[in-house]
This record gives sequence, structure tokens and C-alpha cells, in this order.
Amino acid sequence: MKKIFFFLFLLPLMARAQQQTFDLATFTPPKNWKREAVDFAASYLITNNKTGGWCRVAIYKSIGSSGDPQTDFSSEWDNLVAKDNKGTTKPTPDITEEDGWTATSGVSTFQWQQKDAYVLLNTISGYGKVLSITVTMNSQEFMKEVEAFLNSVDLVKPETQPIINQPAQTGQPPQPVITEAPGNQGISMATTNFDDGWVAQPFAEYVRVTKNPFTVLLHFGIKITDEMRNTNNLEGVLFDQLIQPRYIVSNLKRYDNGGPCYFCIDFFEADVVEKATGRKYYLGFRIITNSGVSKCIEILAPSAAAFQQEFADQKKIEGLLTYNKFAVTKADLIGQWEESSGSYVDMYNTVTGSYAGMNTASSSHSFLFREEGTYFNHNNGAMGMVGSMTFYDQKYEGDYTVTHWDITLTKQFDGKTRVFWAQFEAVRGGRVLHVTDKQASGLSYHLVKTK
Repeated sequence: MKKIFFFLFLLPLMARAQQQTFDLATFTPPKNWKREAVDFAASYLITNNKTGGWCRVAIYKSIGSSGDPQTDFSSEWDNLVAKDNKGTTKPTPDITEEDGWTATSGVSTFQWQQKDAYVLLNTISGYGKVLSITVTMNSQEFMKEVEAFLNSVDLVKPETQPIINQPAQTGQPPQPVITEAPGNQGISMATTNFDDGWVAQPFAEYVRVTKNPFTVLLHFGIKITDEMRNTNNLEGVLFDQLIQPRYIVSNLKRYDNGGPCYFCIDFFEADVVEKATGRKYYLGFRIITNSGVSKCIEILAPSAAAFQQEFADQKKIEGLLTYNKFAVTKADLIGQWEESSGSYVDMYNTVTGSYAGMNTASSSHSFLFREEGTYFNHNNGAMGMVGSMTFYDQKYEGDYTVTHWDITLTKQFDGKTRVFWAQFEAVRGGRVLHVTDKQASGLSYHLVKTK
């Protein structure tokens, strides 16, 4: 395909030799720039010790597109630019289209060591994907290298993969049918077709779940700040943050909990008009907050009657969170996965009220899955009263095999082979690997990739 990139509002299109490939992009790396050791981007850095100048360019792994290039740009700006470069102002982007791709580009300044620095974001949306490129620098001395690098970038259209049927297994919930697709959030099999007709796909800020005529957005968790709590209207703040920018809202109703409540149900219903398209929907918006994080469920239905028929009670709405479920492949599994947890409780004598010590429990689990089909598992932890704690340290090493919903490990406890249910949960910027022992469901791990 031809190139469609802007740099500082205009970048000429040029053909260059393809030397390296990362995700959907082929490109020529800047000569003598240092390649940074990250797996989520092809990132290159150069510094000039004499002038103090520096520049970084990065091509990020593609993720699922929202379907609207400007929404993709806004989301990627928040995630890739604003979080790390304080003081930037989200620009009004330039847009160009070519060969089914839409490039959306914008530039902003920020302060670096009390001097102006610059950041460019270019998002390229098309074929259900969005790929982002950033350029960050504190001077323009590396402009020629940057222009040559961006001129060399070319994109390959994603290919649709065949459908694979995965049979249900006794003792499990009904197993979905999986459609393979290029990786989103690091998940290769990034479309799940459930037996009940719902279809799930991860995007930059949510998992989209659809079943004609309904669309559900399972927004990724939002950390609750003190500022949000101090409003005494957390649910209203989240509604305004996620819904008001995209819809014209009318006839807003809030769930009646029947008075003061401890486990309140936070739920809104409204008639909405989508600003981008002018389409009318009936909206349901449920907020579920645990441990300082809110997960928001956005439901779009064709009418109030259709909504009430499909979602007769709040349990069914809350159950939509279980559709954030994706199959596991060996390619996605290779690497280091870890989890750790801990809890501490101060104990007091119920008769005298005097302090009786601290009871604590902590654990750490890690799995290294190697490409040749072997694994190393290390479990360690401690529990009990401080001063008389019990410690454990377990190490296992053997072979592993993977199907879409299972991981089998040989030479586990007592040298036995164990089979685990396995699935990915999509989260912002990545995924969590959930594995549960089929013979002992209380033994489960919730792992993130660290290497």
C-alpha cells in the first residue's frame, strides 16, 4: 500500500526499502539509534551528550479500532501521550485517507527540564485495527532522521483467519466458538463467539459485545481518585465521563434502591442520540465498583421495550462482565507470568481488648513458558501470626501443552500431570491470564506478563 503519514502537519509520501517488520508495520530503523527493550512497541532512542538533545520514535502494536478514526486518536492520545507527557494539550488532528486506511495526526508541546519539548501522535485506522506512532523530542536536530524513518513506514492489511470450533467440556460453562484474528491487547484469538449468540472483541478502552440488535461496551476499569470521591456523586462523574461526550441524553432515569443502602445498585437508563451518526438508542449504564476500581457496562438497545425484554433484571446485566473471555494460544503464552498477593489483620483479645499480634498471609506465583514446550513454576509464601509464621517454597518444571481453553502441566505436585482451565481477560493495554485447576477449583492463578 501507499504511505499516508503526516509529520508536523505535512509529510511527503516516499517509497523506501523494507528492512524490518513489527506487527502490521514494515520500516527502516534510524541508523545508529538505540533499540529499546520493550515488547509492546518498536522504539528507538538517540541522545546528543554535547547539545543535550534527544529524540524517541515508537511504533506501537496495533489494537482493535473503535470504528471512528477520531475516537481512536483521542483514546491513543490519552493512553500514549497525555499520561507520560504532562502539560500537553490535545490538538485538533489532521486527517487523510488512502487505500482503506485513515491517518489522524496531531502535535503538542510540553515542558522538559523547563524547556519546550514536542510530541507527535499519528494513528492509522482501518480494517478493524488502529496502529499508533509517536515521536517525542526536545529539539529539532534529528528531524532528517525522523522524516526518513516515518517515510519508510508501510502497513500490511490484516488477514481474516478461519473459524475454529471448540467443543464444550463437561463441568465447564458452555464453550464458545472462536474466530481467529490478529492480536488485540496481546490476544491472537481476539474474537469470541459464544454459544448464546453474543460476540466479544477487545478494543482500546473496552470489550465490545454484540448480539443483534444489542451492542454492549464493557469499559475497562477506572481507578477512583480522591477528587472523584469528594464529589459525593461518583456514579454521575463516570456517566458524564463516558456517556455525555458521545451522546445527546434525554429522559434520564436512575435505579431506585428504595432508600439508603449498603450494596447499592448504580444504574442509569436514558434515550440517547449518538452525536457522530445521529442514530437513536435506548441506553442502559451499570457501574460496579470494587477495591477502588469501577467497571462500567454500557448497553445500547433499539428501544426501551427491547431492552426490558433482553435484560429483565440486574443480575443479567452484571453477568455481561463474564463475556470478557478470550482463548489462549501457545504464541501468546510464551514468556514470564506472575502474580502476588498479601493480607494483614491486627488481632485483639475479645475479653481484655489488648493487642494480640498480627496475622498475615502473602504469596507469590510465577510461570515461565518456553517456546520449546517446557515450563518452570515457582510458588512461595508465608502465613500465620507474625513471629511464628509458616513458610513454603515450591518449584516445578516439566512440559506444557495448550488448547484454546486448557493448559496441561506435567510434573506438578507429587510428579502428577495437572490440567487447568485457561482464558484471557482483556484489560487496558494488555491482558490477564486466568488459570484454574480442574480437579481443585480453589487453586487458581491470575497472572500478568512481566517478560
